[in-house]
Amino acid sequence: MDVKAKRRRAVPKASRQESPREAGTQESAGAARPEAALPAEGRLVLSEHLPESAFVRLSVPESEKYLPCNPSIAKDGSGGLSCLVRTVNYELGEEDGIWFRGDSAPNTRNYFITLGQDLSQQSVAWVDDLMVRNTRTPARDGLEDGRLFWWRDGWWFTATALHHGPRVRGTMALCKLDKTTVSGLEFLHSPHGREIEKNWMPLAEGDQLSVVYMHHPSESYEYAPQKRRIWMGGFPPLAGWSGGSQLIPFEGAYLGVVHQRRKHKNRVYYVHRLVRYNGNLEPFHAGREFYFRGEQIEFCPGLVEHDGRHVLSFGVKDREAWLVSLTASQVAALLK
Repeated sequence: MDVKAKRRRAVPKASRQESPREAGTQESAGAARPEAALPAEGRLVLSEHLPESAFVRLSVPESEKYLPCNPSIAKDGSGGLSCLVRTVNYELGEEDGIWFRGDSAPNTRNYFITLGQDLSQQSVAWVDDLMVRNTRTPARDGLEDGRLFWWRDGWWFTATALHHGPRVRGTMALCKLDKTTVSGLEFLHSPHGREIEKNWMPLAEGDQLSVVYMHHPSESYEYAPQKRRIWMGGFPPLAGWSGGSQLIPFEGAYLGVVHQRRKHKNRVYYVHRLVRYNGNLEPFHAGREFYFRGEQIEFCPGLVEHDGRHVLSFGVKDREAWLVSLTASQVAALLK
């Protein structure tokens, strides 16, 4: 990792966002606002075509000195919505460099946020992971970029467990939440013996827990109730693309969000696509490329169906955490 000294700059405070419920109240007082249509061709930035009321910015307590990013939204067995939000001890430069807030290496603290049915933020609590950090050495330096899901009547998440030793190691971990404490952790070791693993896409359905590991070559694995490889093949349209969100049921198949990291003249940016998967978790349809709020570092580790819409959760520049709500026709446009 290229570490550069950066001048400390104030990070803008999250402004209050209009909730979908407030937007609906305002519309009912006047003419109903037509549904935003997405262009069929060309560069697509969602914020340039959707009303600002489609976006909700998440925040963590002002006492938290780390910056919020990369939220993962999911719903529980009764339809209640929550987010796992990562906070980090560094800031990204405009190019590749990062600088740390008094630490020598990256560190992560996670927060659990409950949401109202209108996506408004209801409660926020720090996720206590000290037990696994202190007793499970590969997780000593934190749990990065969790993907939250409801499974076996409780909240779970997958994350990259980080360890800074003579070599940096990232091991995938399956974590169980007891309220807001990480009460259990199982390492999901790399099927290829790699020292750094990240961006697996989990699917929790019934008693089964599976993951999409890669897209081209495409690989998927079941980890519970048994450990086995489900699929190995290829999907050339997603060569060079990586996992992002969890998978959720969608029109008789499954839906997820993937990303690709790109670089132009020392400037890094991420582009996204919606992808459909069959019963083997084999990708078979990739939608069009899009950005959330611009050509910059953005990352989407969360996707949920809610009230006839789909909500995607994403981070911006490792210092902002957002939700965006899409209608069925907007999702269809992204899948074309």
